[in-house]
Amino acid sequence: MSRIDERMAGLSRDRHRAPRRPGLGEIALDLTAQDPDREVIRDGERRLTRGDMLDMALRLGGAFERMGLSPGAPIAFQLPNWWEAAVINLACALFGYRIVPLLPIYRKAELQVILPACGVEAIFLPPASDKVDHPAIVAALDAPPSHVVTVRGDAPGAARFDDLIAGPPAEPRLPDSRDAKIVIFTSGSTGRPKGVIHTHDSLDAVVRNTAGFWSLGAEDVMYVPSPIGHIGGSIYAFEFPWITGCRTVLEDRWEPARAVARIDAEGATFMAGATPFLTGLLEAAGQAGSDLPSLRRFVCGGASVPPELVRRALAAWPQSVVSRAYGSTEVPLACPGIRDRASAEAQAETDGEMALDLILDECEICVRGPQMFVGYLDPEDDAGAFTQDGFFRMGDLGRIVDDRFIVITGRKKDIIIRKGENISPLEIENALLAHPLVDQVAIVGAPDPERGEMVVAFVVARDGFDFAAMTDHLMAAGFARQKFPERLERLEALPMNAVGKVQKPDLRAKAAALVAKA
Repeated sequence: MSRIDERMAGLSRDRHRAPRRPGLGEIALDLTAQDPDREVIRDGERRLTRGDMLDMALRLGGAFERMGLSPGAPIAFQLPNWWEAAVINLACALFGYRIVPLLPIYRKAELQVILPACGVEAIFLPPASDKVDHPAIVAALDAPPSHVVTVRGDAPGAARFDDLIAGPPAEPRLPDSRDAKIVIFTSGSTGRPKGVIHTHDSLDAVVRNTAGFWSLGAEDVMYVPSPIGHIGGSIYAFEFPWITGCRTVLEDRWEPARAVARIDAEGATFMAGATPFLTGLLEAAGQAGSDLPSLRRFVCGGASVPPELVRRALAAWPQSVVSRAYGSTEVPLACPGIRDRASAEAQAETDGEMALDLILDECEICVRGPQMFVGYLDPEDDAGAFTQDGFFRMGDLGRIVDDRFIVITGRKKDIIIRKGENISPLEIENALLAHPLVDQVAIVGAPDPERGEMVVAFVVARDGFDFAAMTDHLMAAGFARQKFPERLERLEALPMNAVGKVQKPDLRAKAAALVAKA
């Protein structure tokens, strides 16, 4: 029995006993029989129909069986946003294997932990490039997966994706929709990465609930530059086109000018991304003289999103609903944005509308619903993660506005305690982002023997923003003096992961070293 099977057997919450529903594999079989020529995905010049994808997925499933992969085996891929990953996902959904998406930025340190923890039996990798040799990294692991497959190239000792999909197809072996479909790891931006288990049902619920909120359907085109190694990118690329009938346009590298041209050329109606994506797209669209006429919704989340940025985008794209959104790997799109433009303009300072059961427990946001994960891969991580009545503790502090919108006020574990007073970094960050010379900011605490913790500001800012300017700005904003940062550090860029989240553990370590040295 695999580690994932052991965990699923040990999870006995009531939501696991729901009636079986059609999973992605069954949906794909039915839809392809109805309309095999319906386009599903575009990747550059490559366009794949339902028939194309199903044929390759069945052949890939046959290859998995001939490779001797165990029923339910975890299959990993560390790929850019390439169409081949969507075929791998579909094959796993048809034959009952579990996928383990990996971000391309992962190296030996991450893989050495993740692959054995999941019991990965096969992994799909890009060939070596000038920047990184993924096959060599995997080959050097203490216990590499039994099967390594390269996509769009070759590597010594590895099979080739093209060869696998050239073989004979197999008959599908559809899993129970209540079974695990994906194990995906948190970004680690607030601590140790955790393996999150989602079932076929929980991902189906994410798509159906969110598509209903967005009124997204068969006429829509999703532009997806968010990495498929992240929960958001994987759902947009793999689940949405089959469950809603929309078409997905994959982008394997983020270039704002390229994104504007692609959105206009493809008639893309939807995009989601963290703050850097929205900032870059807004600037590039302005330079190109385009108001992105086809784009009717942009959902921004995953990091601090300045309200003024949302308002600028709403003004620049008069046909689009631009809003913040809120969720996590454990509960994707818990607040999927705001329904209409009028509300988006009025509530630009909120993080979206509540779309699930949501309560505040001593100001901590707790959510419950069908799109919630079933548990962590490591049972120790479940400890303290849920309330007694089954709500997941998001770890964020917040408040509810007008009984409908949520505002994130800070991170429970991100509170700075200075001279016994709790200070919210997010509050200071939002205030400094309103300064015209500040582009990015992150506030962290550093150990200090006199204060307990010292408030340190890391900023990406233009000339003229210095310690005095920061202090004057916070004073003019009416902040209490104890919230003022005692140290200002300028950086060329904040350290971020692949989905635009600031890596605060890195900044805390840097701040601690700077303060200790001083």
